[in-house]
Amino acid sequence: MIQNFDAHLQVTLRALEEVVAPALGGAEKHVVEQLMLSIASIGFVKTRLPEARRFYRMELRSCIELAGESARIAGAVDAMSTALDTAKSALADPEADNAEFEAASRRLRDDVTALSYASVGHPYQKQLEAFILEKSDALVIQYRLWGLPFGFELKPETLPAPIW
Repeated sequence: MIQNFDAHLQVTLRALEEVVAPALGGAEKHVVEQLMLSIASIGFVKTRLPEARRFYRMELRSCIELAGESARIAGAVDAMSTALDTAKSALADPEADNAEFEAASRRLRDDVTALSYASVGHPYQKQLEAFILEKSDALVIQYRLWGLPFGFELKPETLPAPIW
């Protein structure tokens, strides 16, 4: 049994590409498509696995900034404090795993969504919406960089360097 994740993924990819794929020569089209999607997914994991912790920590830092400033703009700092404290604790914990970072980020995004919804008709609505769009734009660029191995970017060279 291979202990190293990278080597294990490489061996699996090679087996799928060099043994399984050629054996499916007469298979139905959807079977081959599913194999190709599986190969692409495993390749993506192989490419991004070494960077995953840094990426999810970057995402959580961005969500903390987004939620903290959004709460300030909306006057909801107290209401957001528990989620922010939990997120900051996860970020500071050297033993926290990616799932904890993802859960904390999701909670903060949900809370910001709720703040935005509740801001309709309030004097701070436009300022909050503008801030959310600005901060989200920067994060979306990082998501696009994260997904580069899938090959969907028409001009990947125009994207900035990753910040994770």
